[in-house]
Amino acid sequence: MRNLWTLLLLSPLLTACLGTVDVGPGLDTISRGFSESMRWSDYSGALRYVHPDVHAAFSEQFTEDEDLRIVDSKMLGIDMGQEKGQADAVYVLEYYRLPSSRVKKWRWEQQWRLVQKKVTKPGVWLIENEPPSLPWKE
Repeated sequence: MRNLWTLLLLSPLLTACLGTVDVGPGLDTISRGFSESMRWSDYSGALRYVHPDVHAAFSEQFTEDEDLRIVDSKMLGIDMGQEKGQADAVYVLEYYRLPSSRVKKWRWEQQWRLVQKKVTKPGVWLIENEPPSLPWKE
């Protein structure tokens, strides 16, 4: 009986210590961070939102193109989908490539996945599909 009373007295304290599991920032916040990094040509910053399997394709497309100038960057929509931890998003980039000043639009239909290594740590949303090629010529 004494153990039962001890357990009842300590249970509020134990639940306060455990708290809720942190699931990290939502996809809307994460995707906005990706879009802002792209807008300011911070490709190494944008790379943090890309799954490691896609790093090479992303880097080849953006970090090695010194003539690329970004005009606008935005997420048009996010669909959380049926499966938990997966989402589809439409990203649009407006850009021009020197020496031209003609602005073009480029669309990337992104597949995001919540990667969570440990249950007690927050997961991170990452883009898991490669970007399509930017057109090189007018």
